Amino acid sequence: MYSMLKRNIVFIVIVAIFAALFVIHALSLSFTQDDAFISYRYVKNFLSGDGLVFNPGERVEGYTNFFLIILMLFFSSFGLDYMLVSKIIGIVSGIGIFVLIALWVNRLFERPKSYFITAGVLLLLSANSAFAYWAISGLETILFAALIFLGIYLASNKNIVCVPVLAVAALTRPEGNMVFLLVLVYISLAKVYRPITIIKLLLIYVLLLIPQLIFRLYYYHDILPNPFYAKTGWSVEYFGSGIQYVWLFLRHYGFYGVLIIVPLVLFKFLPKKMYLILMVVYVYLCYILLIGGDVLHGFRFFIVLLPLLYLLFVTALYRLFNRIVSKNDKVTPIILMIIVLAAGVLTFVLPRQSMQNIHFAETRLVGKMKTQADVIRNASTRRFTIGCTTIGAFSYYSNAVVIDMLGLTDKTIAKHPQNITTIKSTWKERNYNIPYLMDRAPDLILFSTGLKPSAPAEKALFLSSKFRKGYYPVYHDVGNRLWAIYKHKSEYKTEGEDRYYPSAEFIDLYADALVHFFEGRYDLSLEYARQSMMSAPPDFYQIYTLIGGIMMEKENPQEALRLLQQAVLISDGYAMQACDILRRFYEMVGDSDRAEEYYKIIREKNRLD
Repeated sequence: MYSMLKRNIVFIVIVAIFAALFVIHALSLSFTQDDAFISYRYVKNFLSGDGLVFNPGERVEGYTNFFLIILMLFFSSFGLDYMLVSKIIGIVSGIGIFVLIALWVNRLFERPKSYFITAGVLLLLSANSAFAYWAISGLETILFAALIFLGIYLASNKNIVCVPVLAVAALTRPEGNMVFLLVLVYISLAKVYRPITIIKLLLIYVLLLIPQLIFRLYYYHDILPNPFYAKTGWSVEYFGSGIQYVWLFLRHYGFYGVLIIVPLVLFKFLPKKMYLILMVVYVYLCYILLIGGDVLHGFRFFIVLLPLLYLLFVTALYRLFNRIVSKNDKVTPIILMIIVLAAGVLTFVLPRQSMQNIHFAETRLVGKMKTQADVIRNASTRRFTIGCTTIGAFSYYSNAVVIDMLGLTDKTIAKHPQNITTIKSTWKERNYNIPYLMDRAPDLILFSTGLKPSAPAEKALFLSSKFRKGYYPVYHDVGNRLWAIYKHKSEYKTEGEDRYYPSAEFIDLYADALVHFFEGRYDLSLEYARQSMMSAPPDFYQIYTLIGGIMMEKENPQEALRLLQQAVLISDGYAMQACDILRRFYEMVGDSDRAEEYYKIIREKNRLD
């Protein structure tokens, strides 16, 4: 044992140094991704005795990371905090990838060249902020990457343990199934095993996954996880989004394509045991293109490929330089380390600001949604039913029945989406079902950006006469700013016909006008708002409120008062923002009676309970 450690002391030191840098890098980005709270809510409900559900009494498999949830439940049985556990799993999985890289290189190359290749790969990986970001996020991303890396490593060395490892990967993320099929295709083409053996491997893999399938059918009454129905789509639009997603990655971390071109062009310089990696990387890349990339920022879908790409990239460069300067073996490591060091600096420096912005935005979102949940939870002792498009932290911290308006945790929306093609949006998650949502008549509807609708599901609401007549925005303080939540009018009954306005143009214009208003561009906001008013339904009083607010900012109180009073009239006294602007105006001019009139309306109606 001692002699083995002594022989591998250089590898141990290399791995230890870069693993430490990776851990420090990850901890510097410490946060919790909003989507992780969906899994946390399932775990919390299970530990509370409500079952593995998102909403008690509703059996919907709204997660795709079964194995991580099982791990969190397992460690929770020992009294450990499952949130902390999920982050430790991410960090440990990242370190595991570092160890696997060293093992793989040590197996393929003689020393000392293996030291330089290992150091080069680990340098790039430890410098990558996206890899560090997702390791600490609370999601299964790095765990999945580690399982895929281990599975490919075992498969390339003809070790059938790759089958259970890839089965566990498939339980961690569904894409694991695709990787296993690629492994089968590769070993079939390379004639690694006889056909009968390959069939046996497939049967073993299927048998390992059958228990989860039985559980899914018995418990959730479905054959696939619900996000599959909510997110899956194939179209030219998706492919276009995929191209943008891949190109953004290549600009930030792919050296404008060099990272993926070099291994492909120099594949003849790679050891044959790396051909499986080559196949998996480029097929997986095509998969990312076809599905349109990811809804989350930070290149999550590329994390599984990063260790494999870096291994291919550094190995191909080393063997190329070794061929060019074959008469002097000492030159190759120097050239390699200069190039890799430069690449590592670029990998860390160039996307750093972008990753910090993503980290800041996600941290702020989680904090904001937690505050929203606290406000609503403290507003009443009763359990609200709330429609929402950003369900992670909000659902976890609220004591509410949450209807996911995008359908990730709702079977009806996921399987029976409403299609309104005229709505303009940059959101990839485009499923919604407004008639179903109105039939459920949630107490509150929470938009991800407050008053302004941004998701297609949020914009589509304004086409519904039931929503326009039955809901109104109430305002409360969140982080020293007013935040709007749409509240169901207690006296409004949602039964009866819901008339849908034929064109979504007005709500797109309204959303654009709000953006310009909040950023202080009042003239541009007014232009969009007036266009919205011309194409809007007569009962859309919010546009009168917005234009009235703009006129007040532009010091045209006469026109502002007319529009704001019109908003109050059309809304039957539910235009809270218009009432507040009118109250402040009449207080300023000394008309206390009229100011009190509007203040009374606000006191009575601007309440969550």
